Amino acid sequence: TGYSSLAYLKRFPIDKLKIDIAFVRDIVNNPDDAAIALAIISMAHSLHMQVIAEGVETRAQMAYLRRNRCDQIQGFYFSRALPADQLAEMVVSNRAKPDEKQTADDKVQTLLVVDDDPNVLSALHRLFRRDGYRVLTASSPAEGFELLALYRVHVILCDQRMPVMSGTEFLSKVKEMYPETIRIILSGYTGVDSVLDSINRGAIYRFYTKPWDDQQLRDNVRLAFRHYWMTYGPYDDRKTPREEDQQGEAAA
Repeated sequence: TGYSSLAYLKRFPIDKLKIDIAFVRDIVNNPDDAAIALAIISMAHSLHMQVIAEGVETRAQMAYLRRNRCDQIQGFYFSRALPADQLAEMVVSNRAKPDEKQTADDKVQTLLVVDDDPNVLSALHRLFRRDGYRVLTASSPAEGFELLALYRVHVILCDQRMPVMSGTEFLSKVKEMYPETIRIILSGYTGVDSVLDSINRGAIYRFYTKPWDDQQLRDNVRLAFRHYWMTYGPYDDRKTPREEDQQGEAAA
């Protein structure tokens, strides 16, 4: 930002690159900010630099950056400014704690249900829990984005008519930020033009109407999970572009 220039990355012996708070503030729900931040991380790692994200204030921001291999963070989520003696106590306390291991739950089949009707959320949660899924529920697109940052979601079931943002708008943003997710609209709304347009653009995998048939909906969600695993395979078998580059360098 400001007077920064990419030419400085070549001209000076820089070993760390910082992502400005302007791109971190809405990183969880703004595809453009997320794209810029991920581009910075990818470029920095390709140039053998570490990346620091500033202005991290929420657990969701932290989780999203960690998943995308940001090396360090600074911001209120870690700590607000402290007097010197309290800072020393925090450092000592932190050193005494064991490192937290990331939960290896990427293979847990995870379904996110987004609907502003609490009765619908409760009914769908009960319906899909019997199939052994981890079922996450959100009453708004904003909550949905938070959960997407915190968990690796495989299938999304979303209502079309919601305040602030429609289901198709929400899933279009999700497609940009989490293209691997299988995205489904469930709605009693009869006007399907926007839904069909989203399907044609690839933002939506399927469209189902309310009221739903329990068994039919369970079967179709099961097929959606099957489509995910057939397309992307087990998470452990997939490599990041950085890991593939490292393997290529080793082979060379």
